[in-house]
Amino acid sequence: MNLSALYKELRKTLSESDARYVLRKRADLTPADIIAAADKEMEHGALALILADLNAVQDGKPLSRIYKEREFWGLTFEISEGTLDPRQDTETLIGAVLERYRGAVPPKTILDLGTGSGCILLSLLHEFPEARGIGIDLSEDAIKTAQKNAKNLGIGARATFMNEGWSNEFAESLDKKVDLVVSNPPYISNLVIPNLDENVRKYDPILALDGGEDGLQAYREIFSLLPHLLKRGGYGFFEIGFDQDSSVTRLGKESRFLVKSVHLDSQGCPRVVEFFLNK
Repeated sequence: MNLSALYKELRKTLSESDARYVLRKRADLTPADIIAAADKEMEHGALALILADLNAVQDGKPLSRIYKEREFWGLTFEISEGTLDPRQDTETLIGAVLERYRGAVPPKTILDLGTGSGCILLSLLHEFPEARGIGIDLSEDAIKTAQKNAKNLGIGARATFMNEGWSNEFAESLDKKVDLVVSNPPYISNLVIPNLDENVRKYDPILALDGGEDGLQAYREIFSLLPHLLKRGGYGFFEIGFDQDSSVTRLGKESRFLVKSVHLDSQGCPRVVEFFLNK
């Protein structure tokens, strides 16, 4: 099979960018090669790998899980079985934080609850080069992956990752409260997890999805601890499900936080709630 025929076969299933991504990963081919070397016969080993990848995608496996990496906020992150696959919707949180601190003194300390691959914390440390951060996660595999990502991005000296959950014990172990708390906690009702898309249900860790029967359990736990984690005058940014803005803002108000904003994702859905801890 030549390159032109293979590219056409890939495009039956994949977008243009994903088809090019597969050719780059498996055959070190550039978009220019697709045009200039269209008649080139594919090397057998690379062709076999590419066709195997295509079959896996057709069976529901995301390319990010095949190659164990995902681009997020313009950076490349390694992912593993213990981490969520970072999605574009979560970039809404990064944009919301940058909007809040535009023209203001940037945060010096950031805490990421349920850090996974570290994509939120490390993206923020990339944007705030003077800041330091802590990421915690119950998954040891996730912590190891986040540490690799921090090293790969050259941020390892400013990021600490701990195999912890959000608990009273963890809150008491912090030397100082932080300026900014961020989190993409598990927020899917365990009643609907069996009905999720296959690429989520089969490949994302249940620990990072299950938000209890109503999807709000993680927020209750986090909000009870937030005054012990966040400085007075500090901000908290939390990703939410598309229909959870009213419930999560209510929980925040009951915990005596000031709701600053609900940020919409690229589809116009509520995606991030921003809280302020009054001075």
